[in-house]
Amino acid sequence: MMLATATRWATVALVVSLSAVAQTKAPKTAGRVPRFEDYLVTDIFHGSPAAPRLATPTERLFRTRIRDGVTKGLGVMREGKEQPGPNFAGHYIVIEWGCGSPCGMMAIVDALTGKVYSPPISPEGFMLPFLPIKVPGDPDAFVPWVAEVAFRLNSGLMIVKANPDPSKERSNYTHYFLWKHNRWSLLRRVPLTDTTP
Repeated sequence: MMLATATRWATVALVVSLSAVAQTKAPKTAGRVPRFEDYLVTDIFHGSPAAPRLATPTERLFRTRIRDGVTKGLGVMREGKEQPGPNFAGHYIVIEWGCGSPCGMMAIVDALTGKVYSPPISPEGFMLPFLPIKVPGDPDAFVPWVAEVAFRLNSGLMIVKANPDPSKERSNYTHYFLWKHNRWSLLRRVPLTDTTP
């Protein structure tokens, strides 16, 4: 009986210590919003990117925008200017383009493989969601605007200020998405209280 109790306590101690080790390796984001430096990427791609693999009808529809982004850097913002090469999470090329007013689109291409991905929130294909802006002096009036998106070459975090579905609600949010293993995961969503220009 004494041996069984000692074994149970040893097991509990092991689980607690392993849990503590796991917690020290995880980014500390409790109580605050995620930051780019919480999700650093150290392996940065240098070289010629792979040609985009246009596998779906939507990807083929926007083939010129996607190819020009990868080869010429059109719509690829890095260090404050348009230029070719990765600009997100080490080896991904985020390409943005307008499609009317207010309309914005985004495609993400893996520079290593050429695979094309959609943004983390998209009502359809590569389209970015809206960010309704309040009209000063009229609390019920909104003007549609394109989502604000922030990302960095050395981080897997993408921040999107948007309303995921304006037809259902007028609330805007700041969404914190992590790109890992070629998938988006929503880390946190915080209400955006002021969208006055």
